[in-house]
Amino acid sequence: MSVIAYKLSLLNGEPITFAVDTERLVAEPKSPQPFWTQMEHHQCPNCPLAGTGSRYCPAAMDIQDIVETFSHVESSAEVDVDVQIGDRCHSKRTDVQTALQSLLGLSLATSACPVLSQMKGPGRLHMPFATMHETLFRMVGAYFVGQYLKSQQGETADFTLDSLSRMYTEVQTVNQYLKRRLDDAVSRDANVNAVVSLMSVAMLVSFSLNQQLSELTPFAIQTRQ
Repeated sequence: MSVIAYKLSLLNGEPITFAVDTERLVAEPKSPQPFWTQMEHHQCPNCPLAGTGSRYCPAAMDIQDIVETFSHVESSAEVDVDVQIGDRCHSKRTDVQTALQSLLGLSLATSACPVLSQMKGPGRLHMPFATMHETLFRMVGAYFVGQYLKSQQGETADFTLDSLSRMYTEVQTVNQYLKRRLDDAVSRDANVNAVVSLMSVAMLVSFSLNQQLSELTPFAIQTRQ
């Protein structure tokens, strides 16, 4: 099942459901879209789509509905969240910022942005409200699987984590410029704070990956020699 559904229920409000298809195909829209989704509006300096003629930022387009829905909501507002993944349901009462961090993280990782979509593999195995340790373990594990498969296919593999660190540096840049878009798009802080939280995760990973890996020792498989 490629669709992951987030149902968010603000206190005294009607439930709102966002269905994220991790295998979705993005078509260029025919009608004009909000100004903050236009490609040249705070375009990332590392955007691989520069000069391709694309009119809109694919990452901004993918989160447009979420951003507009919560554009007037404070980040501290309470919300009940139910996440349906196949036959499993995750439920949590939390603040809107935390809920949006999880939902936006899923949407962005499975978007058509060439930088963010490098995380599409782990996005298919989405873990709502993951802790820093859980996120790091999943990302590093997925990275090593990818490198192992490269080596099996005769390609050059990188087991030093250098390319993973570089990827996170790229992701950090995209998050920074996405925040600039949202600063122009919304009147409240829930969406912006959620992206700031995503930026913090990317920054921590890119700056101290080796150090943080040592903290995952209790969760590693220790095989016998």
